[in-house]
Amino acid sequence: MDWIMMLATALLAALMTLIALALWLKFVVSPNVARDLEVLLKDQAEQAADLMAVKVEEAVRRGIVDGVTSLPTREVLQGTTRNIARTSVEIVEERLGSLFGRKKK
Repeated sequence: MDWIMMLATALLAALMTLIALALWLKFVVSPNVARDLEVLLKDQAEQAADLMAVKVEEAVRRGIVDGVTSLPTREVLQGTTRNIARTSVEIVEERLGSLFGRKKK
Protein backbone atom coordinates (compact mmCIF):
# COMPACT_ATOMS: atom_id res chain seq x y z
CA MET A 1 0.00 0.00 0.00
CA ASP A 2 2.92 2.29 0.56
CA TRP A 3 4.00 2.03 -3.06
CA ILE A 4 0.44 2.92 -4.22
CA MET A 5 0.51 6.07 -2.08
CA MET A 6 3.95 7.00 -3.44
CA LEU A 7 2.77 6.44 -7.00
CA ALA A 8 -0.39 8.48 -6.42
CA THR A 9 1.62 11.28 -4.83
CA ALA A 10 4.10 11.29 -7.73
CA LEU A 11 1.29 11.35 -10.30
CA LEU A 12 -0.50 14.13 -8.44
CA ALA A 13 2.73 16.19 -8.20
CA ALA A 14 3.42 15.67 -11.91
CA LEU A 15 -0.15 16.65 -12.79
CA MET A 16 0.04 19.79 -10.66
CA THR A 17 3.40 20.67 -12.25
CA LEU A 18 1.91 20.24 -15.74
CA ILE A 19 -1.09 22.40 -14.84
CA ALA A 20 1.17 25.13 -13.43
CA LEU A 21 3.35 24.97 -16.54
CA ALA A 22 0.31 25.17 -18.86
CA LEU A 23 -1.08 28.19 -17.00
CA TRP A 24 2.32 29.92 -17.09
CA LEU A 25 2.64 29.29 -20.84
CA LYS A 26 -0.91 30.48 -21.53
CA PHE A 27 -0.91 33.66 -19.45
CA VAL A 28 2.74 34.75 -19.42
CA VAL A 29 4.67 33.34 -22.34
CA SER A 30 1.97 33.33 -25.03
CA PRO A 31 1.11 37.07 -24.81
CA ASN A 32 4.81 38.00 -24.91
CA VAL A 33 5.45 35.79 -27.93
CA ALA A 34 2.36 37.15 -29.69
CA ARG A 35 3.43 40.76 -29.02
CA ASP A 36 7.00 40.10 -30.18
CA LEU A 37 5.73 38.32 -33.29
CA GLU A 38 3.38 41.20 -34.11
CA VAL A 39 6.23 43.72 -33.81
CA LEU A 40 8.47 41.55 -35.95
CA LEU A 41 5.82 41.11 -38.63
CA LYS A 42 5.10 44.85 -38.66
CA ASP A 43 8.80 45.64 -39.12
CA GLN A 44 9.12 43.05 -41.89
CA ALA A 45 6.03 44.44 -43.64
CA GLU A 46 7.45 47.97 -43.53
CA GLN A 47 10.78 46.78 -44.94
CA ALA A 48 8.99 44.87 -47.70
CA ALA A 49 6.86 47.92 -48.54
CA ASP A 50 9.95 50.14 -48.72
CA LEU A 51 11.73 47.64 -50.94
CA MET A 52 8.73 47.29 -53.22
CA ALA A 53 8.36 51.08 -53.45
CA VAL A 54 11.99 51.37 -54.57
CA LYS A 55 11.54 48.56 -57.12
CA VAL A 56 8.33 50.08 -58.49
CA GLU A 57 9.93 53.52 -58.71
CA GLU A 58 12.90 52.08 -60.60
CA ALA A 59 10.62 50.15 -62.95
CA VAL A 60 8.49 53.23 -63.67
CA ARG A 61 11.57 55.35 -64.27
CA ARG A 62 13.05 52.70 -66.56
CA GLY A 63 9.72 52.40 -68.41
CA ILE A 64 9.51 56.14 -68.96
CA VAL A 65 13.11 56.31 -70.16
CA ASP A 66 12.56 53.33 -72.47
CA GLY A 67 9.35 54.86 -73.77
CA VAL A 68 10.95 58.20 -74.49
CA THR A 69 14.08 56.74 -76.04
CA SER A 70 12.14 54.32 -78.22
CA LEU A 71 9.94 56.98 -79.78
CA PRO A 72 9.89 56.54 -83.54
CA THR A 73 11.76 59.81 -84.16
CA ARG A 74 12.88 58.85 -87.63
CA GLU A 75 9.35 57.94 -88.71
CA VAL A 76 7.95 61.08 -87.10
CA LEU A 77 10.49 63.27 -88.91
CA GLN A 78 9.83 61.52 -92.21
CA GLY A 79 6.08 61.93 -91.82
CA THR A 80 6.43 65.58 -90.90
CA THR A 81 8.75 66.17 -93.85
CA ARG A 82 6.26 64.52 -96.20
CA ASN A 83 3.42 66.65 -94.84
CA ILE A 84 5.43 69.83 -95.28
CA ALA A 85 6.44 68.84 -98.83
CA ARG A 86 2.83 67.95 -99.72
CA THR A 87 1.56 71.25 -98.34
CA SER A 88 4.28 73.16 -100.18
CA VAL A 89 3.40 71.42 -103.45
CA GLU A 90 -0.27 72.26 -102.97
CA ILE A 91 0.56 75.91 -102.34
CA VAL A 92 2.81 76.11 -105.41
CA GLU A 93 0.19 74.30 -107.52
CA GLU A 94 -2.50 76.70 -106.39
CA ARG A 95 -0.33 79.77 -107.18
CA LEU A 96 0.70 78.43 -110.57
CA GLY A 97 -2.91 77.58 -111.33
CA SER A 98 -3.97 81.10 -110.54
CA LEU A 99 -1.15 82.49 -112.70
CA PHE A 100 -2.12 80.38 -115.71
CA GLY A 101 -5.83 80.96 -115.35
CA ARG A 102 -7.01 77.72 -113.76
CA LYS A 103 -10.01 78.09 -111.56
CA LYS A 104 -10.03 76.94 -107.95
CA LYS A 105 -11.96 73.80 -107.24
